[in-house]
Amino acid sequence: MYGQIVKKIREEKGMSLREFGKLTGFDHSNLSKIEREYSTKGKEKLKVPIDTLKQICDRAGYPFKQFLEEAGYIEPCPICRGGH
Repeated sequence: MYGQIVKKIREEKGMSLREFGKLTGFDHSNLSKIEREYSTKGKEKLKVPIDTLKQICDRAGYPFKQFLEEAGYIEPCPICRGGH
């Protein structure tokens, strides 16, 4: 799920993988793997360190807590969203 969110962030910015790579400081080929969540050969699920995902969010100006919620790492906070 994290890969879909990274791709969404990139697409919302209207950037290619190469442009997003320059913004975030990550090679476009690695970003492609992150978005697909699989290694180059596409057989092994890619395990991306949470620090890497945080760096991508920080450099892209995307709230990391929101990323974690959308990717299913943490439950959304109903109080933070105005719920009761």
